[in-house]
Order: sequence, then C-alpha cells, then structure tokens
Amino acid sequence: MELEYLILSLSDALFVLVDPGKRLYWLHLLSAAGIAIIYYRFSSNRRSFSEMAAKTLNRHYWWNRSTQLDYLLFTFNSFLKVVLFAPVLGGQVAVSLIVTKFLHFNVAESHIFFWSPIAISIAFTLAAFLFDDWMRFLVHVCMHRFSMLWRFHKVHHSATTLTPMTVHRTHPVESFINSIRAVLSLGLMSGIFVWLFGHGLQVWDILGVNAMGFLLTLLGSNLRHSHVPLHFGRAECLLISPAQHQLHHSMAHSHPNYGSFLAIWDRFNRTWLAGSEAKELRYGLPEPRIDAEEFGIDDLRPISAL
Repeated sequence: MELEYLILSLSDALFVLVDPGKRLYWLHLLSAAGIAIIYYRFSSNRRSFSEMAAKTLNRHYWWNRSTQLDYLLFTFNSFLKVVLFAPVLGGQVAVSLIVTKFLHFNVAESHIFFWSPIAISIAFTLAAFLFDDWMRFLVHVCMHRFSMLWRFHKVHHSATTLTPMTVHRTHPVESFINSIRAVLSLGLMSGIFVWLFGHGLQVWDILGVNAMGFLLTLLGSNLRHSHVPLHFGRAECLLISPAQHQLHHSMAHSHPNYGSFLAIWDRFNRTWLAGSEAKELRYGLPEPRIDAEEFGIDDLRPISAL
C-alpha cells in the first residue's frame, strides 16, 4: 500500500505539466510566456525584452537557495496530498450530501426550483467560482492576520526569487488547510444547488476544470510569481494582475492584494493596490534565515543580480 501511495504521489508531481487542473499545466505556461513576450515587445523600454530574456534563461534564476525550497516543498506536499490529505478529507461529494440532507430536513424539501439544465449549469459555474474565489481570499487574509497561521504562511513569503514554481512553496500545514478549503468550497456549493434544483448537477468545464478558473488562469496567472510586472490598468478593479500579486510579495509594501482571481474582495476590504506601483520590487522577509533554517537550508538571501 505504501508503494502504491508513493507511485501515486510521484505521478501527481511528474505529470503536473499535463494536468489541466494545475497552475503549471503546459497551456497555462505557454500562454504566460506569450503574454510576457507581448508585454515586453510593446514596452516603452526597448532594453526590457532582452533583459527579461537574459534573466529568464539564466540558470541562477531557476536554481538558487530560494527556488530549491520551492522544489522541495512541491515534491513533499505532492506526497502528502496522496498519502494523508485525500484519505483524511475524503471529497466534496461527502460534504455535498451532508449539506443537502441538512437543508432538506431542517429548511425545506429538496428540488425547490425548476430551471432549464443550461440555466442551472451557468448559475452553478458562476456561483462555484465566485464562492471558491471568496474562500481563497478569506483564508489568505486569515493567514496574514492570525499569528499562528502566519507562522506557516510566511514560508511562502520567504521566497526571494519568484518563479511559477513559487505557487507551490507552501508549508505542509498551509497545504492541508488549502485542501480543506477546496473540499468545503465545492462541497457546500454543490450541496446547496442539489437541494435547490435536484440531482443531475453539472458545471461548465474545460478539460475537466471549471471554465471560469481555466480561462482566467490563461490570462497570465503564472506571471504572478515572476519578474514580469504585467498590470491590467483599469481592469484591475475587477481582476488581479500579476503585478498586483508581486506587490503582495514586496518587502516595501504591507501585503496588499490578497485576491486570487477577482479584485472585488480587496476593494471591499480596502487592501487593493494598483499594479502600476510594482517597480523595482524586492521579495522575501525581514528575517529570511528563520524559514531557511527550519527546512535545513542555511540561507535564503536574495541571489546576486542576474
């Protein structure tokens, strides 16, 4: 059984490039690269494109003391998700059944409304996406506001070099909390919709992934953890840009922009900051050695200029 779990965890890590549900899916990486090229080609600074290419192709950008921890935690968390998280948490189906039964016996009988299948699919796709994005925002805020949770989340913020792999730089406890959030988010929304409209619930998806999340990830989500300060201008009132998330990691700012996809939660929470402010940013923690020592890496100081 242990060998089976090991094989499953290794496959989850090795096949991340071909899993449409992962941020590092090849199409998402390709779209991010294309957007970055277009951004720099039309930049007012003619040297910016060549500088970006030189930095991206420099091996020290992808392999330094900061990125080594990214790779280590990605591999370790992939193993834990298969061996521990999935068996312990079960799945959203169980949560959905509990929610549906609770509402049926304590509020009203199921199948209250009779909508067309298309209308139900559209409503569920949007509702599931909005609720999950709000849950991501709420958990992220809590990670910063509560000292006990910050002890885990600061591992992510200790990164001094941002690459697409940095999204997986999470403490195992934070990874477990995020797994709970994902199960509860979809499970709660599925249970509510089954109670309202009955069984046969479907979500519009692309390659098995919520269509809204898949399409928005194509808009350069992998550039959030990068050196490409792409901002969306006025559209940032609605969508979180890569530059806005880079500001969240900046040592010179007070962690604005907690949102994942939508910026509306930050607007309501007064934690929104325009991506155009992302200039000459430095990343990491004031005391970067703390997290390095916890994971057996002696230093997480910023790498030299590339």
